[in-house]
Amino acid sequence: MTSGGAGDAIAYHESLAAGWTQRYASGGFRRRADFFATDVLPGLGVSGDWIDVGCGSGVFSRMLAQAGARVLGLDGSPAMVEAARAASPAANPRFEVGRVEDVAALAPVFDGAICLSVLEYVAEPGAALAAIAGRLKPGGRLALSAPNRGSTLRTAQRLLRALAGGRGFAYLDSSRHLWTRAELVALAEAAGLEVDAVIGFDPLAPRLSWPALSPSLWFLTAHRRGAGH
Repeated sequence: MTSGGAGDAIAYHESLAAGWTQRYASGGFRRRADFFATDVLPGLGVSGDWIDVGCGSGVFSRMLAQAGARVLGLDGSPAMVEAARAASPAANPRFEVGRVEDVAALAPVFDGAICLSVLEYVAEPGAALAAIAGRLKPGGRLALSAPNRGSTLRTAQRLLRALAGGRGFAYLDSSRHLWTRAELVALAEAAGLEVDAVIGFDPLAPRLSWPALSPSLWFLTAHRRGAGH
């Protein structure tokens, strides 16, 4: 993950790194990974060089590599990068320590990028997304996920946290930003991206109930504007 300005998001995820990959074995984490694999990844046309910004322990980086990309995973948490390298002994993906703020200084340009559950933690999400978009080739693809401002789940978590005197759901201390669908589209467009789709996802509610609920996350796919686009 990346910093919310004071490093609290990095510190939070540093403490979780050892068991982060295991979280994707079951529950809401597993359902999110499965949703990405079935509903998002197939539409990205993965090939060439990709970057996973805020890669954590590399779960989604490995998905990209398996789909045929050469992948650089970048994360601000050294412990997460260590966990990613331990779980990925092959040369692809490769992992480096770096914050989203460092992306603009990278020398290569990429055919695609993913940025999953990262923007809510950074101080300036618009600048962060523009930095990522700026390292994409014209027409390069991007997929991101971000929390829904009207999320039924997050609203319930905040209420329970308040009733418990600020205890529980510790990620809420550093997850600062929320977006409506329209706000997220506007954020992407301001970064020089043309939005292809925005799909809602909820890790707890049955899929058939999603139209009646306000989902937990948005998955947005887009491409960088440029020649021929």
